[in-house]
Amino acid sequence: MAHWTYGTMASSPLRYGIIADLHSNLAALHAVLEALDHEGVDTYLCMGDVVGYGPSPHEAIETLGRLPIQCIRGNHDRYALGENSDQIRSSTAEAVEYTRRCLSAEDMAFLGGLKDTLLYQDRVLVVHGSPRDRDEYILSQEAAILNHRCLREDYAGIYLCFFGHSHLPTIVGDGKVIYEIDSGYTLKLKFMVPYLINPGSVGQPRDNNPEAAYAVLDTGEKTVTFRRVPYDVEDTHRRILEAKLPRYLGDRLRVGK
Repeated sequence: MAHWTYGTMASSPLRYGIIADLHSNLAALHAVLEALDHEGVDTYLCMGDVVGYGPSPHEAIETLGRLPIQCIRGNHDRYALGENSDQIRSSTAEAVEYTRRCLSAEDMAFLGGLKDTLLYQDRVLVVHGSPRDRDEYILSQEAAILNHRCLREDYAGIYLCFFGHSHLPTIVGDGKVIYEIDSGYTLKLKFMVPYLINPGSVGQPRDNNPEAAYAVLDTGEKTVTFRRVPYDVEDTHRRILEAKLPRYLGDRLRVGK
């Protein structure tokens, strides 16, 4: 794969599908991957939480295994591996146990082989929670500002960081913190300006929009475009009930919360 340099990005421009927080939602994942195929992406970056909450953890991992993808793990991926068990809330414990029952040895090996963070091609920082802490939620102005400072100071020379965990499309950079981002919005990356970007959640959006969220990084145009795509929410809702998971996990998908 060709390398590129942020700012010039002169060698062999590529388009990347940026995804996060799939949460075992197979219908949403398929809809996003179909859309990204039409976008003509070359490879994928995933910010973790492949599993958790949803009804299809094995199928989600199996699907990712067929892609040219760089993926890290999130807190729910660690829960599935039996790590950080003391941090599992009682409201999610049932889903964690279901996930563990569904995973094969190969699935566990896939999750176990993922890193918590990734510096992709020495140019893009990929984290789940934040640059400061793998489990931190960037949900406030204060958290956004502190993490932007961390990116500038602790990762000097890295101008692009993708994160997940909050399930909210987010842009932090160029003196702004933006949480409300319309589908189709394109961010033009300014030269030598650090950005923290969350594409939103594929499998469990929480911004009152039930459509699956993703983004496209174009290294030739030096842009990040935010996208939403509808998917068969009722199929996932049905699978959740069939799996005897808590009904609210399906109900929340209908309203994007």
